[in-house]
Amino acid sequence: MTRFARALASAALIATPAWAQDPAPSPLPPQLAAAKPVDLLPAADQARFSFNDTINAKDAPGSFKKVRDANGRPIFLATTPKGSTNQYGIGARWLLSGPIQEGDAVLVRLKARAITARQETGEAEGLIVIEPDGAGGGAEQRDATQSFSVGPDWTTLSIPFVAKGDRAAGGERLTVMFANLPQSIEFADLEVLNFGKRAPLAALPLTSFTYAGREADAAWRRAALARIDAIRTAPMVIRVVDRRGQPVRGAKVEAALTRPEFLWGSSVSAEKLVEKSPDADRYRRLTDELFDTTVIENGFKWPRWRDAKYRRNAMQSLDWLLAHGKRVKGHTLVWPAWKFSPSDIARDPDRGAKIGGLVTAHIKDITAATKGKLIGWDVINEAVHEEDYWKHLPRETAADWFKLARAHDPAMQLTFNEYGMLNRSSSPMMIAQVLDFTRMLKANGAQVDVLGVQAHVGQTPRPPVAVLSDLDLLAVDGQQVQITEYDFNTRDEALQADYTRDFLIALYSHKSVTGFIQWGFWQKAHWKPDAAMFRADWSEKPSAQVWRDYVLGRWKTRVAAATDAQGVVRATGHRGWYRLTASVGGKAKTVSDWRLSNTAGEARIVLD
Repeated sequence: MTRFARALASAALIATPAWAQDPAPSPLPPQLAAAKPVDLLPAADQARFSFNDTINAKDAPGSFKKVRDANGRPIFLATTPKGSTNQYGIGARWLLSGPIQEGDAVLVRLKARAITARQETGEAEGLIVIEPDGAGGGAEQRDATQSFSVGPDWTTLSIPFVAKGDRAAGGERLTVMFANLPQSIEFADLEVLNFGKRAPLAALPLTSFTYAGREADAAWRRAALARIDAIRTAPMVIRVVDRRGQPVRGAKVEAALTRPEFLWGSSVSAEKLVEKSPDADRYRRLTDELFDTTVIENGFKWPRWRDAKYRRNAMQSLDWLLAHGKRVKGHTLVWPAWKFSPSDIARDPDRGAKIGGLVTAHIKDITAATKGKLIGWDVINEAVHEEDYWKHLPRETAADWFKLARAHDPAMQLTFNEYGMLNRSSSPMMIAQVLDFTRMLKANGAQVDVLGVQAHVGQTPRPPVAVLSDLDLLAVDGQQVQITEYDFNTRDEALQADYTRDFLIALYSHKSVTGFIQWGFWQKAHWKPDAAMFRADWSEKPSAQVWRDYVLGRWKTRVAAATDAQGVVRATGHRGWYRLTASVGGKAKTVSDWRLSNTAGEARIVLD
């Protein structure tokens, strides 16, 4: 039984973990309470629900049951050991006890939190539907439908709607479905409040997710921006002289940061980079314009590397990226789960006895083919969460894979990549497990240069102050930390932009963080389409402007000035490699790849 399965099995027994308590009451605002809504799902009726599970096996069923009371209402625990593409496959249903008339304003309110959830964000997902009983499932019949995503903290979901028709008592039903993932969720404070015509729809609350520290004058942000100036920049002196070594006064000097020391990047699709189409042309142009570092999203994963077509695409896209001056990191050498292994290996009855040798051969093959072309590798991906290989190999074998990768390409920066950090209240617990695994690797002779943090964010983002405290925990052993797979999967584009801005500021202000990779940028080539910076038609979302304003603007130094009487221009710049140009009286000189490090740097340009 995996750790997740054990946690799921015990969720019904330990329903209140130490990091979360029962929800506080949420009374209606006075103006809505004055409208005297009728509760169509009183606490006394909530035990009368029906449960349906069409996705799980009979010997491993899901469940929905009352576990305790709070605020005078029951708390329910929903579990499913299996995820499904059929989002209606498991759920609980209540028939509403009172009548509804067409045009009535109705508010569904409930609280929910994730206990366990088998995905990178740690958030549980589901669907809430309000519709006439006996409806055939067509969207046009439903009064309201709301998907939800909740983390481990209690979140209030408010769903207002106007009834489409008259319903007798028992003629309307509320259904809560949770088939998306293997997960367990608690629900509390269920209410269906009918305001009739006594309150307009616009007056009813609608859930809008946010986060602490979002306000424009947040103290944490001011402090973080000050830290960025202190730890990410250095003074620069550009001295211009003539061929006799004399200062040149009034020379026009331009300095442009061309390759930051910090890695700013995105995963990219190998197929889009080699495709011939107008969309692919735009994809290549934006890849070149926006990012200095890239990760080929799938082409170097073991199953695709075994396929001649995908292998060819990966190598052709790698060559294109290098030709355009991009740093490229490899992802991933080992992903220790059968579902992420080549299908013939996963199906082999003797796979357990063979897997050690097969992984070794794969690492030798792919590192030989890419030697000298990559800046590093995610050597192992999700080794804490994925346990299949560890049923046949000691965990210490992972250290051998790091040593093998190092031996085949000593210049590489080697990363242990995991999820479940920086994006949930339980992050510190996951960080402790990651640190334990990393210490085991090091104790067995592995050199782990980077802890890779995936940082997939759902609809309930972790406050930046908490992100900073999580980074402190990750950095305790002195290793670099890099955000390797950031995305924020929400349709709230304003929230997405604000949080992306604040997440970037927080991580860039932390001295242990050396890179940020987002996991895709275009909606039609993104594993979570709502998380993309560019919509399907290539229009920019607000998060794309955040990237331009900060990564390509504020933090990508550009200087244009004239030399003083001593032939000098003084400025402050973000660390990295610069292109310097000086010109006067028809003479010009360019210096490429001048590096500004963490101490004051001086460049000397001689105008012949």
